[in-house]
Amino acid sequence: MDYLIPQSCYVGKLPVETLSQIFMLAAHGAPNESLQSVAMPHVLASVNLHWRTVALCNHSLWSSLVIDLQKVIRKQTSGGLTPLTTMITRSGRSSVDIIIRAQQGPMSGTEEMIRKTDFTKTMFEYADCMPAILNLLLPEVYRWRSLEIISDTWMPIYSALQLLNEPRTESSSALRLESIKLKRTNDFLSHYWLFCPGAMRMVEGNMFAALIGATNQDAPVQSPPLPKLRNITLYGVHLNWTNFFRYTLGATPNQSPTISNSIQVLELSHHSGEVRPTSDEFSGILAACPRLKKLVLGVSGPLTRLSGQVSLPQLQELHYGYGCIGYDVGLFSGLHAPNLIKLGLERRKLSGARATYSPTQDDGSDDKADNLLKYCTTHPLFPKLQELSLYNINVPVNTFALFFDTIPTLLHLLLHRTPNALPALLPIQKPSAGAGIPCPALESIRIFPNSHKDSLIVTLKGRRSAPRLADSEWLWEEMLEGGIIAFSPCSKVA
Repeated sequence: MDYLIPQSCYVGKLPVETLSQIFMLAAHGAPNESLQSVAMPHVLASVNLHWRTVALCNHSLWSSLVIDLQKVIRKQTSGGLTPLTTMITRSGRSSVDIIIRAQQGPMSGTEEMIRKTDFTKTMFEYADCMPAILNLLLPEVYRWRSLEIISDTWMPIYSALQLLNEPRTESSSALRLESIKLKRTNDFLSHYWLFCPGAMRMVEGNMFAALIGATNQDAPVQSPPLPKLRNITLYGVHLNWTNFFRYTLGATPNQSPTISNSIQVLELSHHSGEVRPTSDEFSGILAACPRLKKLVLGVSGPLTRLSGQVSLPQLQELHYGYGCIGYDVGLFSGLHAPNLIKLGLERRKLSGARATYSPTQDDGSDDKADNLLKYCTTHPLFPKLQELSLYNINVPVNTFALFFDTIPTLLHLLLHRTPNALPALLPIQKPSAGAGIPCPALESIRIFPNSHKDSLIVTLKGRRSAPRLADSEWLWEEMLEGGIIAFSPCSKVA
């Protein structure tokens, strides 16, 4: 009858330290935005008294402060902010990651949904929630590790910026802050020259003054006010760029940037033409980030060439998405990144209704990519390039061939709806040196969609026929995402 005797659970015999570590893996092993990481601490604490005691004693377990404004408004009558106050209390003095979601629904952020739905009432409700939320969070600013605000409309972000830009009298500042991400998910509006809504175009105040704490704003900044800040993403969200450059990055205009500045990842994406940084502002921003390792520019950046040469010796990854406005060659001509390893070029297409552009700009034809690749051909900018990704680039085969011939170090190539690039990898006849092999060190090719498989096979056979590559073999397989990858069996696929 021994089988009737209840057996104790093995998990119950684990030391408290081990069980606490398991709880951390369960709650934070998934991406920060997943539903699992948000609800898991509450689930673990509700199993039994022992688990609840372990969970409540582990303050780091409660460090993800996720605020969904849709749920806050729905539960306003029954204490919509109660879960947030509970998480703040239970997280103790541990560093916290803050995510504020101000999205209307699962399809929010698409132009089709915005045309069909009146979001005016919800926009005001979300914007009105921001003061109450930030009033709870700002007293804990000294332990913020990351701040992320996601919205599909401008008003909630504008409301948050007004509060974040307001100086505080308290001396505490966000000394632990590592990441700031502000994202407006409606990419379509960035293709318009005029910012919408125009009445809220101006972003006043000193950028993120509430995070910097009590400072004398009239005095020159001698050191970065946010010393641990590493990552900044401004996606569809513009700032007062001069104040951002001066107070957030800690560099005074017309002076050398502070060498202790440690920004490593910077993304500026989807900004309407009239709110993009000027050449001087953008040059200043880059100069204030001398240790930058990754730069993402997607339908953003200055509309003309940089005001001067900017050197980023530690930059390893650059992703550039261009639209219908901007002088792209001028941007690349002013950038010195000799150690770049990864480069991505993407043509951001405009769908739906045609936007209104500046009368001095072109119509968005792919002549921009043709000019840009030809410039890179005559001015080898990235001598150590190993990975290249091309998205929706439509230029002649000859342009691709000239470009590929200048990057002999290339190991991995990704082509997304860029079919003309495949024939450019075939051996070419050079008048002075006979047959040449573009990208002779190439180890892998990814193509999307898989309808270009025949062209890929022809290219691989043609490269094998070259004397220098006669012994090389290529394998290929279809990918779950709908593409194909071809690789050398001895290579280490990126």
